[in-house]
Amino acid sequence: MFKKIHIFRIKPNQEILQEILNFCKKKKITSGVILSLLGSLKSVNLGILKKLPGKFIAKKIKGPLEIGCGTGTVATKNGKIILHIHVVVSDENRAVAGHLAGGKVFSTAEVVIGEIEEQLERYQDRFSGLNELKGK
Repeated sequence: MFKKIHIFRIKPNQEILQEILNFCKKKKITSGVILSLLGSLKSVNLGILKKLPGKFIAKKIKGPLEIGCGTGTVATKNGKIILHIHVVVSDENRAVAGHLAGGKVFSTAEVVIGEIEEQLERYQDRFSGLNELKGK
C-alpha cells in the first residue's frame, strides 16, 4: 500500500538523477517505488552489468532521446538515500536499456514516485558486488 503518490517534473538542462534525489530529500522520501519516468534527454549515461562482482560497462549516448519507460526504487543504505533506476531510451533508430547513471533533460521528465511505509534498505552483497535490497 502506498503512503503517498508524488508527481513532479524535471525541467530542461537539469541532471535527472540529482533532481530526483533532491526531490526525495526535500519531501523526506526514503522508501518508495519509481512508478513512472517519462520524457526526453539530451544525453544519457547507462551502466550495463557485464560480469560479477559488480563489473559494469559505461555507455554514454547523445540525443535527443526519448525515455520510453523508467522504473526503480528509493531505499537507504547506512541512512543515505540510494536511487536504483533502469530506463529504456530511444532515438529514431534504436532503443537501449540499462541502469540510469546520469543524464541531462532535453524537454521534460515526468516522475511518479509511490512512497511506501516499509523502509527499503540496501546492503553491499559479496556475490554480486552491488547494493542489493535486503530481503525479509
